[in-house]
Amino acid sequence: MNSILDIEKRIESLQENDTTSYNLLKRIYRFDFGMGEQVIPDSFKTKVFNYFGNRDSAGKVTDSAEEVLDRIKHQNIINIHNKWTGEGTLFNSLRANRPGIREKDKEKEKKHIFKLIEESGKECDFCHPDKYTPEDIFGRIQGKHSITAANLAKYDVWSSLVIFNNHNPLEFSFEEFSDYLETGFAWFQTVNRHSPQFRFPFFIWNCLPRAGASQIHGHCQILMSKEPYSRVEMLQKAGQQYQLETGDDYFQDIYTVHRLLGLSGSQGDVRFFASITPIKEKEVVIISSKNPSTDTDAKKTIF
Repeated sequence: MNSILDIEKRIESLQENDTTSYNLLKRIYRFDFGMGEQVIPDSFKTKVFNYFGNRDSAGKVTDSAEEVLDRIKHQNIINIHNKWTGEGTLFNSLRANRPGIREKDKEKEKKHIFKLIEESGKECDFCHPDKYTPEDIFGRIQGKHSITAANLAKYDVWSSLVIFNNHNPLEFSFEEFSDYLETGFAWFQTVNRHSPQFRFPFFIWNCLPRAGASQIHGHCQILMSKEPYSRVEMLQKAGQQYQLETGDDYFQDIYTVHRLLGLSGSQGDVRFFASITPIKEKEVVIISSKNPSTDTDAKKTIF
């Protein structure tokens, strides 16, 4: 598939030519294809034309007014639901062309972000973590390109940070990235030795304000819990129930489904796919039994 909009034709092709694959797809997912319709008042048509008309490199709208308005009046909606996890996503290609989302607007956003990164370095606590961040009760884990700090406003009992040496959160090499993982996993091991009942690690990379980061300086969140966090537990239970009812491996089958749709890949023993029920757009799911802090293929896949 070149686009999620091609999925209906792909499903029809599987139904006609590959019944086994079609049945596997339908065993995991429910699909609904519909059309949303609306009426555009005359007073709003010019704005709609400028908002949603396709443009050439010079910024001129290349569609006719009739073509643009027809796309807005009749919108194809794709609803995909995972029967086992309850995850679901609605797709409409027009959503990517809303005001503020177009490429020209993205360029403005990039300039804003780069300016924000540059200006935030002037009085940045994370540029001097030994002075301006707390440390865990067992001290800090020092990596080659990063260091840990306790989270000043904790998410959980064990809640800390991997703070990068480099202030710019968008600028890092594979070596630096590997170090961030290694430092985080060294912290997990240290926490588990200190408090053995905490044994479920959680590594979060929420970069820049839109992802909820209060500090611009590059960093990751690291947490340890006594029980799996809710989404991880949900995936575990879904996998167990799937195994119980079908006798098959859920994670193998969901990877197979995405491979059938042309949305998967692999690197060594590590498999990955672009999810058709993403929580956020462009979500990639990685499946691996290897420790990502020590396995090169896992590191390269994430990187």
